[in-house]
Amino acid sequence: MEKLISIIVPVYKVEKYIHKAVNSILEQTYKNLEVILVDDGSPDNCPKICDEYAAKDKRVKVIHQKNMGLAAARTSGIIKAKGEYVSFIDSDDWIESNMLEKMTLAAEKNCADIVICDYKIFNGDEEKTCEIHRQKLNNEWTVERFRDEFLFDNYANFMCNKLYRKKLLNNIFIPNIIFEDLYVGAELFAKAKKIYYVKDCYYCYRVHASFTNMTQKTRRKYGLFIAWREHERVCEKYKCPPLMYSRMRAHKAAISLLVINEATGYLSEEERNDVESYLQMRAKQIVNLSLKHRMQLWTLKNMRPLCKTLGNISLYFDNLKQKKYKK
Repeated sequence: MEKLISIIVPVYKVEKYIHKAVNSILEQTYKNLEVILVDDGSPDNCPKICDEYAAKDKRVKVIHQKNMGLAAARTSGIIKAKGEYVSFIDSDDWIESNMLEKMTLAAEKNCADIVICDYKIFNGDEEKTCEIHRQKLNNEWTVERFRDEFLFDNYANFMCNKLYRKKLLNNIFIPNIIFEDLYVGAELFAKAKKIYYVKDCYYCYRVHASFTNMTQKTRRKYGLFIAWREHERVCEKYKCPPLMYSRMRAHKAAISLLVINEATGYLSEEERNDVESYLQMRAKQIVNLSLKHRMQLWTLKNMRPLCKTLGNISLYFDNLKQKKYKK
């Protein structure tokens, strides 16, 4: 008998896209599915649409909750999930019709805790053209090599192009930050006993223009700092080689974050103190910082008022880069 797969779909303000996402799941060649739609307090017609799907297909289950963010929505889905395997799909993306069949077959055949597939990136509402991302992983690698390749950030650590054995997700904490995938991936890859790569593009990822204002820029940097600090913790716990790399990334993110925060004032006092305490703790450790980050760190220590100007310059160039994306 086919193993049950739980598909967790956080839903928030995606009325325009949700039908394509959910239909792509329900039309899978693999039929033993539990589709968990987590309505995260969506203010549009998404709650109604979710209920309509549940009324039509008994495989669909709906959770309605107040708006708490993507992390809380995924956590609610994990708690409710009863499947042997779990997959995450964002409600503005979609998947190819045989994705779950092929990935479950790979998991069962290879006793894998994590199965990874390739993915396509679509720009906004454009669905005719895409960028194909082939990761060229090697199934001859040891599980430690797989783990370290992702902890070294050599491959994008999305949650959505993977199939997880449910037990791997037990007691996993998902923080309410941007880059929560990066944060969670560290522990998951460290805990996995077997990882397998399927060389096909099954996941279709829709990219929207975003992060073009000062607050979002600071949120991104804060998310990166928290995620890389988690990588550092995991590497220390499991004695992984990427420890110094993770420490360097966390250090750089903390420096950039404090500089940008001088321009935005986004961080709470508690968050700012946390970041500054981290830098003080790491002050005497040798970390391979770039000239840019060494200059920023010197400015933070010696010419703090100048950081606001540096932060605004960083935001300006970030906005220029983001203009290439269509809304």
